[in-house]
Amino acid sequence: MRVPIILALTLVSALAAQEVRHPRVEALVQSVDAKRLQATVAKLVSFGTRNTLSDTASDTRGIGASRKWLAAEFDALESGSGSRLQPFEDRFTAEPGPRIPKAVEIVNLGVVLPGTDPARMKDAIVLTGHYDSRASDVLDATSDAPGAVDDGSGTAMALELARVLAAERPAVSIYFVAVAGEEQGLVGSSHLAKRLKSEGVRVLAMVSVDIAGNTEGQDGVKDNVHGRLWSEGVVASETPEQRKLRLALGTENDGGAREWARYVKRVAERYVENLDLLVMLRRDRIARGSDHMSFASEGIPAICLREMHEHYDRQHQDVRTVAGRSYGDDLAHFDAAYAAKLAKGLAATFWELSHAPAPPGDVTLGGAVSPDTRLRWTLPVDPRIVGIRLYRRRADGVVWQRVQSFPKFDRLVLKDVPPDNEVFAVATVDAQGNESLAVAPSRLE
Repeated sequence: MRVPIILALTLVSALAAQEVRHPRVEALVQSVDAKRLQATVAKLVSFGTRNTLSDTASDTRGIGASRKWLAAEFDALESGSGSRLQPFEDRFTAEPGPRIPKAVEIVNLGVVLPGTDPARMKDAIVLTGHYDSRASDVLDATSDAPGAVDDGSGTAMALELARVLAAERPAVSIYFVAVAGEEQGLVGSSHLAKRLKSEGVRVLAMVSVDIAGNTEGQDGVKDNVHGRLWSEGVVASETPEQRKLRLALGTENDGGAREWARYVKRVAERYVENLDLLVMLRRDRIARGSDHMSFASEGIPAICLREMHEHYDRQHQDVRTVAGRSYGDDLAHFDAAYAAKLAKGLAATFWELSHAPAPPGDVTLGGAVSPDTRLRWTLPVDPRIVGIRLYRRRADGVVWQRVQSFPKFDRLVLKDVPPDNEVFAVATVDAQGNESLAVAPSRLE
């Protein structure tokens, strides 16, 4: 294969190179319904508490009642006109632990939109929101714990995106799952991540939507434009050999989760006006976490989508008023329009990645002690690949600053581009412009 040598690069910005919007995706994005999100969160709040340890027999209160209602909602989506959704349930018994005083049944439930590419039947993308809630005491299974934003918002988005994408025919499968046991130590998502891995499901990317519906922060800021994408830079499962290569390549800011966060930012902002997603250079907030960490622990690119400004009086708090100060995660502070904006971004992102060709493998960087950068990679056997996109940014940058499209090559030489000063990643693209995740070098020439 002829090696293209770029003598004079005419590089365009990433935004300019990707302004084309698919009409189908535009229609799906616009179909996200804020009123449906509001109704879902209101119903979840009506169960009083959804603590994982709460009542399972009642039809009106507790985790059992909310579970039955969610199951019925997912069932209705499966039977909808044109729907391709299939049922999914992950039921198991969690053994006693620090936040589980006695064995308890955990049920993760949702739907799967099956992929259509026979060569990629085991590839998937996963979206979760946790439907359990908590009061001040995580073991308090009886007090009210409305859980409107934490995490009625994420659960509502899982339902809504399943509805919006129900009739689509993606290349790879998409899981929309409401998980339980998050407040008890991520036990539901941990079991789910391990189960999918044991079944041979190759999760390309995962998003936990958790606390993503409030626009009034405790810092006094009101913000319905920004959101945060939390992602690890160095994979939790890194081996000593991988660490050695990472240090040599300087890719601590370019793990799979970080590239996934950048992908979500690019696609979501392309389709949704007045949306600015920040790629946060941390796995999650200080001393806190969510269900994406369970997937990250299995070596899966996983991120968490959160609102920009949190209000801590409305998280993990008994519902009460003290000296005129109100506490509790109630429905009044859920902003459905803002949640819909975030959900629209995810709808576009999940559509594009699920329709994109397989990503390149074994990306190799060469050119040390040289004025030129050399890149090569292995192209997967995917007939839909028609080209390559090369992403670049200065080594002091956070998000990609430039991108250039090329025909279907497996290597490039960038003349007069010293590799010390820039960071690179390579993605595949199909004839419609659907793009794989960008892959940073993992080998050194």
